[in-house]
Order: sequence, then structure tokens, then C-alpha cells
Amino acid sequence: MKKIIIVTIIFSFLCCSSHEEVPKELSYSFEYLNEVWDPEDIEFFKNIKENDTTPNDLHFGIGLHLRNNLLRHHAKSDSIVAYFNSLGITHYDYMSGLILYSYHQYLNGEKVYIQDRVNEIIESEKPYKECMKKQIIIGLEKYNRFKINDTINVKMPVSEYNSVVDFSCPNLDWDFNQSKDLSIDGIITEKYFKVDSTEPVIKVKVLDKNHPLTEIMMEEVDVGDEFEVWLQETAWKIKTTGNNGYN
Repeated sequence: MKKIIIVTIIFSFLCCSSHEEVPKELSYSFEYLNEVWDPEDIEFFKNIKENDTTPNDLHFGIGLHLRNNLLRHHAKSDSIVAYFNSLGITHYDYMSGLILYSYHQYLNGEKVYIQDRVNEIIESEKPYKECMKKQIIIGLEKYNRFKINDTINVKMPVSEYNSVVDFSCPNLDWDFNQSKDLSIDGIITEKYFKVDSTEPVIKVKVLDKNHPLTEIMMEEVDVGDEFEVWLQETAWKIKTTGNNGYN
């Protein structure tokens, strides 16, 4: 009888220790997925192999659901996001991916371990973070240099849908193509920071436009109209009229 009690105690201890290996924030996530996913979906996800391309489709399915609900509008959101932030993960896309990665381990009875994947993400993010540090400084320099009533020229890349687009760090370099890209001469009418943000912005009234039918970010903008120019993390080339260099 005594041996049975000892074995039971040891087994209970091992189970508890195994459970404690999973951070509580990931456990919250697993509980959430168990609630919102049908058993058939869980079984399907469990059997996905690492080299299967199916997980890419999850980014806009359950991944998007996790980002909009569990990570933003849930009682445990702050705790889960703080946990990932403590690991150096700040982007919701990566958080949802790590949740699914660890959930797959959990379903298959594997040790829940995400540090190697976290290290890969942090390494891949270095070019972006280095670029953003520079862009924050550049954006503030532009904001302080440009004055209301300055006339400026803005050159912008245009997509195959005949609308201006922008690029993100670290891929901000591009060459202006006169035949398809948009060049606007305008006058600065306002300058401000976005609400609840450090993002500096200028508002520009269009004086001239090299391609009249080209839209800006999928919106019609004609001569006489105003549009916003974000000065931080942008590939748009901006200069005051008479200045030979673009920023």
C-alpha cells in the first residue's frame, strides 16, 4: 500500500512538472483554440506535417482570428502579449504563428519549446528594426525642415492597378519611372502628428500631377485636392522645390 502511495505521488509530481513546462500564457492560448476549433479541425491541424504548405493558409484563417480576438480583444490578451514581448516578439503576426507552432507540439505530445523559433524571428527582424531606427530620425528631420506653405515635389511608386503604393522597411529603395510612376508638385497646408502616435505627417495640396488618372492609395486625388504624406518609413521621394536631392 505504501509503495502504491509513493508511486502515485511521484506520478502526480511528474505530471505537474510537465504541465508547468508550458508557460501559462501558451496554456491560455491552447484552451482558447480548444474552445473555438471543432474537434475535426483540431485533428486536421494535429496531423499537418512540418513541410506541408497548408499552414501558410492558416495565416489568413485561424491566424487572423487569433490576432483579432485572442491577442486584442480577450480577457487574457494583455497577459499573452506581455509574455511574447518579454521574449522580444512584438508583431502580432509572429505571436499568432508561435501560438500555432506550440499548439501543434502540444497536440502531438511533444515538448512545447519555441525559443529556437523565437531566435529565428528576432534574427530575421534585425534589418527591419535597424531600418526603422533610421526612419524615425529621418521622419522627424523632414518634419522639422518642411514648413507650411513650402512648395514640394513628391515622387511615388505606382502599382499595376494604376494606384500609388508605398513600401515598408527594410525595402524602401526604388527607381522612379516617369512613364508610370506619379510625380506631384504641391504646397504644404498642414503638419501634425497622428493621434496617439509619433508618426509625423504633412498635408499637401496638389498643384500639378504628371498622370492625372493615377490614384493615391486607391483614392482619386485631383489638382486642388489635399492628401497626406507620412514622413516615417516611406519610400516616397520628397523634396522642396528647387532642392536637387530627394529624401
